[in-house]
Amino acid sequence: MPSLNPPIETLRTQWTNLYAHQLPSLAASHSPVQPHWPVHLDHCFARIILDNAIGIGVPWTAKVEAPAVKNMSGEQLKQCIKLGVGIAEGKEDLVELDRRSLDVRGKVGKGKKRALEGGDHEGVRKVVEAEELKQKGDEKENWEKVDRRAKKAKPAKEDLGQADIRALMSGSTTGKTAGAVPAELAHQRPSGSLTSEADDSPPLIDHAGDMKQLIATSADLTAYRKKVLLLLTQVPPGRYTTYAALSSFLHSSPRAVGNAMRNNPFAPTVPCHRVLAANGGIGGFGGDWGAEGKHAKEKTRLLREEGVKFDGKGKVVGQPFSKFV
Repeated sequence: MPSLNPPIETLRTQWTNLYAHQLPSLAASHSPVQPHWPVHLDHCFARIILDNAIGIGVPWTAKVEAPAVKNMSGEQLKQCIKLGVGIAEGKEDLVELDRRSLDVRGKVGKGKKRALEGGDHEGVRKVVEAEELKQKGDEKENWEKVDRRAKKAKPAKEDLGQADIRALMSGSTTGKTAGAVPAELAHQRPSGSLTSEADDSPPLIDHAGDMKQLIATSADLTAYRKKVLLLLTQVPPGRYTTYAALSSFLHSSPRAVGNAMRNNPFAPTVPCHRVLAANGGIGGFGGDWGAEGKHAKEKTRLLREEGVKFDGKGKVVGQPFSKFV
């Protein structure tokens, strides 16, 4: 019989798996448990659940400091998990919960609001699709700018010293680094899926600097795991890297890199799914290895949705990202 009072780390793991993996997967597959899926991204599911379970009339950030996963009490985590499970089982109306969340934030557009109030799911779908097209266009334009600037940047001549590593971990910068995301784009969160929402509510991790800070200050991570996870934040959507490339940069081994990514507490925001084997194979994911692994298809799906290509034999196409700084 499950414990009525599980450890808070267990609750955090359940909550993270629910909003970051289970619900986005159901939305991506258009599961019939919900007549319509108005959102598809992890931070949007988190926003909806947190606003309805914790905020209750106000944005959740008025009740709990970000990141919510680290600052919620055990009871608050239980409330969020209960609501999330209700959505996953079709016992809660996701469209209605989304409407309430957007209402307290004053973010419902006129067309979407009319459709939501009238119960017009088809109308909601059309409005959401229009928002998705605009968001995808904006993201593509911004990341093309990033790629152009990165190509023009000169490679760094010296290795990172201890002070530079501390600056990287804290999210601070002392100058422009080759391949770095420009400051004006650093706050943007690239979509992990081709289906994305125009949602300016604060995600659990607001931007790259906050993520680096969260990794650096985690008491549950070794110094080596922190370095690996920080490097993963540099791999852009639509690209992949390899265990060998990461280990070469860190002067360690591919096996050590794989072990460091196991049970990644910040997935998918810290994208361990973008790391593949040196031979172009899918590598490991979710504790399993190779194309026959339990979670291999999910890893492939995530990468395909981000724009990574595979050939007819399941091998990745293109060169791996290796411009770590």
